[in-house]
Amino acid sequence: MASFSKVILMGNVTRDPEIRALPSGTSLAGFGVGINRRYKGSDGNPKDETCFVDITFFGKSAEICEKYVHKGDSIVIEGRLKQESWEKDGQKRSKLVVIGEKLHLMPKRGEKADESAVEIVSEESVESYKPMLKPSKKKKDDEVPF
Repeated sequence: MASFSKVILMGNVTRDPEIRALPSGTSLAGFGVGINRRYKGSDGNPKDETCFVDITFFGKSAEICEKYVHKGDSIVIEGRLKQESWEKDGQKRSKLVVIGEKLHLMPKRGEKADESAVEIVSEESVESYKPMLKPSKKKKDDEVPF
């Protein structure tokens, strides 16, 4: 029987990417995304619901996430589902995570979408968008503020 797993999520990054190196030398970046849903409850009042999802990127994409993805950023992730299992204190545990394949950085409030919405799939795509990307939120002392 055929199978298919494709996930597309749009939300806000809940924590800065945590980068690790696997024994094979491959980079791994893990971070969280919060997806908000607003709906009308049975009483007619608006209700908010947030779903928190763990995201994992590997290889060059993980290194790109480390540089360009920050807590609070709006992003769109394309990927696939993976169930992770482990044992803790004698109890088996598991959770679903999204293995990222594509990452789209969305514009910040007040920015034009055509200038700052960026799709990052590989190192080559980063090179072509470098003028638009801001790798660090930290301001250097020697930068001119205008």
